[in-house]
Amino acid sequence: MRLILLLALLAATTPALAIETAPPAEVTAAALERAPRESEVLRDTGGRIVGKVYKVQPSGGVLAIVNRETVRIPASTLSIVDGKLVTTLSKAEALKQK
Repeated sequence: MRLILLLALLAATTPALAIETAPPAEVTAAALERAPRESEVLRDTGGRIVGKVYKVQPSGGVLAIVNRETVRIPASTLSIVDGKLVTTLSKAEALKQK
């Protein structure tokens, strides 16, 4: 009887634990001084141009054009430094983000 009760309890809680949701854009954008903008230049931490923002995603990440390729840049790598959009990824690392 205890085994059945334990299994029923486990089955009821497991799906709730397995659900992962992306943070809302407001939460991700709140971590930055401002939200990224379309057509904004994306730079690396050294100030070198990585690419240009094509589209801002609801998750806070961006799709950027880097060497004529569209790549996904995660929100966790983005910051605003001196009013400029900066990623911790280099251009080579960004190109691997496809």
